[in-house]
Amino acid sequence: MHTCAIMEKDYGRNDQKQDVRKTEVCFERTCSALTVDDVYEIAKLIGSEVETLIDGYGKESATGLVPKIVKVLELLESFASRNHAHKSKEEELLKAFETLNVQKKTRNVKECEESKNEIQRQEEVEKQRRRCEELQAQVLHLQMENQELQSCLRGNHVQEDRVQQQEREVMLKLKEVVDKQRDELRAKVQQIASVSKEVEAMQEQLERFMKMNGELRHKQSIITAQMKSAVERKADMEADLREKQKEIEHLTTQLEKANAAAGTANPCKTEVDLTDKLVIDLKDPNRPCFTKQEVREMLTERNELKANLFLVQEELSYYQREILNDERCPGFLLDAVRSAIKKQKTVIKAKMLGMPEDECSSDEEKGPLFERRAETETETDSTDSKPQESRIRNLFGFLTRSGSNHSSHSPSETNAASSWEIIGDTDNTAETEPQQSP
Repeated sequence: MHTCAIMEKDYGRNDQKQDVRKTEVCFERTCSALTVDDVYEIAKLIGSEVETLIDGYGKESATGLVPKIVKVLELLESFASRNHAHKSKEEELLKAFETLNVQKKTRNVKECEESKNEIQRQEEVEKQRRRCEELQAQVLHLQMENQELQSCLRGNHVQEDRVQQQEREVMLKLKEVVDKQRDELRAKVQQIASVSKEVEAMQEQLERFMKMNGELRHKQSIITAQMKSAVERKADMEADLREKQKEIEHLTTQLEKANAAAGTANPCKTEVDLTDKLVIDLKDPNRPCFTKQEVREMLTERNELKANLFLVQEELSYYQREILNDERCPGFLLDAVRSAIKKQKTVIKAKMLGMPEDECSSDEEKGPLFERRAETETETDSTDSKPQESRIRNLFGFLTRSGSNHSSHSPSETNAASSWEIIGDTDNTAETEPQQSP
């Protein structure tokens, strides 16, 4: 038993040493070699240090420090994820370049071998042709000698021999012409084969370029949608700003009128200085209930969700096109996939809205699956959309949870506030002063 306890202690010490080594490795790495897991390890260390700081000096010592740390870690996380994506793209491009070089080398080797074989064949054909011509010349010479001997022997058939000799000469000329035409036909056939190979290679290159153009068009459509959403968001913010200015002017005029009426009715009373203060009617149901920071966070969260939804819909439509173009996928399997996804979406929507599944109708009933495109109303602050939700804020969640347990505010105020905010006493007093003013 004593040895087992000693072994457990040794294992615990070894684990602690390994954790310390991991953290040291995270801090020793360069910017190009930094990964998302390293960022999370750094965030864990910073969170533990902030916990010790809060335990030692209270929560007020970390109120202004934690949001800045979270922002820096989020930027570091996005940088690491983008760096990883760029590295993967570079590796893919290098692999593609190497494959193209290998194909080019093999093609050049094949062409050289074919040219060598062609030259050897032509040389052999020339040798055979020369040999045949020599043999034919010898045959002609022998035939001429034979004819001369026959003419000497047969003096009576001189004319017939001359006619036969002329016919033989004509036949030999015709044979030479036929041989030349046959050689020309062989050369033309070889040229046609080489041209057909070049055409096939050009067709393959054309298909590759068409695929690359499709991918680039897909990316361009996403970027244009994000740009449109940013322009629309800017226009909406300008319109809201104009409306707020009009409301402020209207309230200032009403306040001046109320001050003038109060001054004429009660001249003895002291006037209250309401400059740079907001007058709110507590009975008005449309009075402002949220802070500016809360509204900004809700808008950014909505914009991120819209951007992610748009990207997911684009990806689904792309995969649907790939599936429909694939002839191996049967139609009944596509119908089953559509129905299963539609049921799953209704269940998820019912859980998110807190409604029964019968009353919650899916958006897919309004149009076919994967064919309905969402309107480009994403109001993103930048063109780059985050591929996945950041987990750095989860590492600092103990600060907001500990503060909510000991707070003395009403339940409505705690529910309305964001779970990631840390609002100090100065902000709370600044927000409650306009509400308490008459």
